[in-house]
Amino acid sequence: MLFILKYFITILLSFIFLSHGFSQCVVGNLPDPIIVDSVSVMPNGDVVISWQPSTAPDIVKYQIIILDPITLNLVTIDSVLVPTTSYTIPFNYTGAFNFNASDMTSNQYAIRVIDNCNNKSLALNDAFHNTIFLEYGIDICKSSADLSWNAYDDFQSGPNVLYEVFMSVNGNAFTSVGNTSSLNFSYPGLNKGDSYQFFVKAIENSGAGPFASSSNIIDVSGNFLVEPLFLYQYTATVIDSNHNQVLFYVDTAADISEYIVKRALANNNVYTTIATITDYNGMNPLVEFNDYDVDANNTSYFYQIYSVNTCGDLQLISNEGRTIKLTVENNNIKATNMLTWNWYESWLGGINKYEIYRSESGNFNLELIATIPASGGPTLTYEDNVATLTSGTGEFCYKIKAIENNVAHVAGLPLANSFSNEACVKHEPLIYIANAFNPYGYQNTTFKPSAILFDFTSYYFAIYDRWGQKVFETTDKEEAWNGQFNNSSSNSPVGTYVYVLNLLSASGEEFTKRGMVTIVQ
Repeated sequence: MLFILKYFITILLSFIFLSHGFSQCVVGNLPDPIIVDSVSVMPNGDVVISWQPSTAPDIVKYQIIILDPITLNLVTIDSVLVPTTSYTIPFNYTGAFNFNASDMTSNQYAIRVIDNCNNKSLALNDAFHNTIFLEYGIDICKSSADLSWNAYDDFQSGPNVLYEVFMSVNGNAFTSVGNTSSLNFSYPGLNKGDSYQFFVKAIENSGAGPFASSSNIIDVSGNFLVEPLFLYQYTATVIDSNHNQVLFYVDTAADISEYIVKRALANNNVYTTIATITDYNGMNPLVEFNDYDVDANNTSYFYQIYSVNTCGDLQLISNEGRTIKLTVENNNIKATNMLTWNWYESWLGGINKYEIYRSESGNFNLELIATIPASGGPTLTYEDNVATLTSGTGEFCYKIKAIENNVAHVAGLPLANSFSNEACVKHEPLIYIANAFNPYGYQNTTFKPSAILFDFTSYYFAIYDRWGQKVFETTDKEEAWNGQFNNSSSNSPVGTYVYVLNLLSASGEEFTKRGMVTIVQ
């Protein structure tokens, strides 16, 4: 009996207890929405939500809600028991769906109340608070970081919000660098090589508080404009009389928009712009420029290259390059040609030597005839003796080649060289005619002219006595007069005779030479 009595008493007490509890629970009675104070992003990317405790009776727990930005469905992140009034969402949240809490976009959060009857408050639109998502752009020409963010207008005090901008340089403490009531801010003081971090804090009541919300932290690098490390004029060389070629080596990794080619005459050294070369992706670092507006036979030219960055600012200026102008003067008496040229300027390694090339009689193949060391200056000379060259038209053309000293170049470029213009000179035929001979002796027994530096197409040589009678003639340049009438009869008497020599060159030039010769005994 005692056991049965205890059993009924237990059932009765349980009924009384449950009746008392459910008497405070009304199914379908929705609790009021929670007032969220702020949603803020922490330095590590976590999101912290803070709210005011619910005044509804029999509150059991709070649900942390996020608005799915794609489906716009309410998604429960987690639940916490009363009396908790804050919650931290990890940066890399994994749950109902995966998302980064702070660094991809602005997310909207709310708190929902659940009582002991499982009644849930509605998470209405005006109950959501969004995180501040901070973004940036770089104005490389102004060296500024241009910040922008979405509004934080969810404070209970209203939309009067002051945004304060904080910055850290090279990992140092954050400091305030300005405030604004707008949704953007420009910081113009970025320094090359420094690293920066920014975040924005929204403060309610126009900055009076007490509540505030912080954005995500962004990293900004000061290495936003790549400056060129080098700009080197490799060579300036003459191609022909109206064509100079300039080669220069550029840093294609730099933020360069164009290269300006400037030129100056050697006699005034006043530079003017003659061309602009636009930089482009995939550009060959060894840039070739051809200048066809030159008179290389009469003028030496200076060239220099200017690089301009994408902001229009002048960057590097190259070394100068000067073409070689060669002149040649002939000496018919000595049968020599004097070459004169200016010093090449200005290679990294300086000049090692000059090579001298020559072609003869319209032959286009230049042959190396001499090498001289690079000494002296600013002009150099070389005398070429052509007296031993007994054939040809008497025309000689020359070029000078400057060769750089051994030096290490960027990108392993080979040693540079530069050619001068081609300078030509022409000698008159050199004709040697004796004034006497002795057909009766043992030496100098014949008489004929000797001509060098001449190509003949016709030859005529005649001898006349003092009465005007022709005693010898020939069209064979190898045939000499032996002092006899037509080289086949009796000897001519001792005395003075007149000769006439007619020559016609391969180019159609006619040469005539008259004189006297004496037969002696």
